[in-house]
Amino acid sequence: MKIAVCDDDPNAMEVFSRYAAAIIEYAFAYEFFQDPEEMLTSYSQQEQEPDLYILDIEMPGMDGIAVAQEIRKRNSKALIVFLTSYTKYMPDVFAVVTFDFIEKPITIDRLRLLLEKAENYLGMTNQNFSFGYGKSRYSLRFDEILYFEKKGRQALIHTIDTIYKTNMTTKEIWECLDERMFVAIHGSFIVNLKHVKTASGGVVRMSNGQELAVTRGCRKSLAEKHMAFVQGGM
Repeated sequence: MKIAVCDDDPNAMEVFSRYAAAIIEYAFAYEFFQDPEEMLTSYSQQEQEPDLYILDIEMPGMDGIAVAQEIRKRNSKALIVFLTSYTKYMPDVFAVVTFDFIEKPITIDRLRLLLEKAENYLGMTNQNFSFGYGKSRYSLRFDEILYFEKKGRQALIHTIDTIYKTNMTTKEIWECLDERMFVAIHGSFIVNLKHVKTASGGVVRMSNGQELAVTRGCRKSLAEKHMAFVQGGM
């Protein structure tokens, strides 16, 4: 796991480095930046961006929320965590699809919990769904899939960019999925919780703006799984 930390507090680097050295349960590499613009420039020139960004909100010049907005323009998959001493920023924080929010000062136990949560989440979303249709074979990352729609003997796989077809049964599809990340909302629909923006009133709104109906019998399961997923797929 690759981590970028951006905090203008010079003491923060020392504290984070000390904590990172003490946490041996997780494999990760990190870079520390005091200047947010330097961090953005550095990663714009690299092929592989961090999996996880830890950003202080209150920084001179460009604050953490503005930094996160720039990250989101080029990377929709990176996990973003905010550090702050003030909860007044909560509404702005969650407007940029935030993985976590940590009140300062961060403790070693809180950092350890964050790493565990991020590792579980990345391990879950980086899995692949493999299928065939006709003479063609495909493999999609879980996080590329919006939802499955069963139509007769066929299943349509709706992704961010296109729609695929397969003759797999619903049972065969479920055997290839991680149930922490997907949930049935209807006899014909299985949605990816990563792409569920809101779920209320018998309707889910997906990340592409599409709305899908949720049958009454699926609402409790959807609510429980969605909450668990938002908390890190734990």
